[in-house]
Amino acid sequence: MDRFLRNNNMVKAAALLIALLLWFVVRLGSNEPVQRVSNEVVSETVSNVAIIPVYDNVQYAVMSIEPKEATVDMTWKESAFRRSSFSNLQVEADLTNLTEGEHDVVLQVVGISNNIITTIKPYKVKVRIEKIQHKQVPVEITTTGSPSEGYKAAQPVIRPNRVSISVPQSMVDQVNSAQAQVSIDGAKETIIKQVKLTVYDWNGRPMEGQVTPQVVDVEIPITSPFKQMPIQVKLIGEPAEGYSVASLSQEPETVTVYAAQDILNKMDLYGGLELDLSGFKETRKLDLVVPLIPGVASVEPTAIKATVEIVPSEQKLLEQVPVTLTGQSNDYIYNLAAENISINMNLIGAPTVLNNVRIQDVQATVDLSNLGPGVHDLPVIANLPLFVKNQNSDVTVRVEIVTAANSGSVVKSPSPEKTPAKLPVSSTPSAGPETSNNPTSTPTPTPADTPVIVPSASTAPGVKDEDEPA
Repeated sequence: MDRFLRNNNMVKAAALLIALLLWFVVRLGSNEPVQRVSNEVVSETVSNVAIIPVYDNVQYAVMSIEPKEATVDMTWKESAFRRSSFSNLQVEADLTNLTEGEHDVVLQVVGISNNIITTIKPYKVKVRIEKIQHKQVPVEITTTGSPSEGYKAAQPVIRPNRVSISVPQSMVDQVNSAQAQVSIDGAKETIIKQVKLTVYDWNGRPMEGQVTPQVVDVEIPITSPFKQMPIQVKLIGEPAEGYSVASLSQEPETVTVYAAQDILNKMDLYGGLELDLSGFKETRKLDLVVPLIPGVASVEPTAIKATVEIVPSEQKLLEQVPVTLTGQSNDYIYNLAAENISINMNLIGAPTVLNNVRIQDVQATVDLSNLGPGVHDLPVIANLPLFVKNQNSDVTVRVEIVTAANSGSVVKSPSPEKTPAKLPVSSTPSAGPETSNNPTSTPTPTPADTPVIVPSASTAPGVKDEDEPA
């Protein structure tokens, strides 16, 4: 042992070991905090704290609360509370057990530690409460802007179109409507959206109120200008030999055409449909697609149903149909041979159609337009009722045109437009029977009496000849 103590190195090593042991002892013991007890009183004041009413907002409304703000003085012992923040501090007025009327309500502080002593200034407020009333009002949608050029906005469709407004009893008579605005600026198609409603009074000013539901669905149709008009079906081709058209019907008879207004203004009927009768021997029912003609955006409906009645043909003789001159000039005199003043027509068609044809229903005309002096052999043009044809188609009449004796004066020749040629009374044959009583009789007219027949431009309901103006 003595030798150990005499060895300096051993003593130093032992001293170092003891020092390390002491360091560990001190280090381990330092985890215990050193607490300092203080009885110091701390105070703080928070000003302009909003007073929050606590109440049943379904049944009641707070009309007024005076004052609206309060000041809170707080004290606490530093040993009992370590201040961090008063962000949750609130001043409340509890109205849950109160009904309508005016009340003095004591305030209370919430949102802070129970170890804090508070003083509220003022400690109570005056509150006026009213009962909530409900009123059903219409929903009004106001559009702003204008749709794209040539388009129109229809009336908005609103679902639901009435809502419930909840307001204090004293304000219920002021409520007029619930409104919202929707922009249609530049629109080319139907607008569908949801909008939030605002309550408006009778003076058109917004006002406070609870809307139920607060959001409604709105649909605003945006369409191009439209016009309803009859639809024209053009018949092309001919039924089989020995058959004729008795009638043509269609469903519907009108369509709705959407187009620019200037185009609609020029349209009285809608054409473009064709029905080919080639080879028909019996009644047919067909679906016809309505085509879009240039300038038209759309047509409704897009198809129609057509029924064409086909029956065996019969014949009917019309005698002494007057020949009418058209296209005369006051500079000439027109002479029509006596034998050409009238012609006979052998008509072919359905029995029900022929039975209704009279002389006044047909016209035999000769066009003198742009003809000068001389003798002219001119074709007779027959204008016939719909679905009626003439068996003969090559008749001509001879017309002599001479210059008036005094070309500087107006010569009274036959009436200008569609007037039968006037000849000396002595050369006018006596009138014959208007029609033949036998619809199936087959006349054998002389070649001079054989007329040229051109299909008529007359129109039956729902059908129009292609040559008529659209």
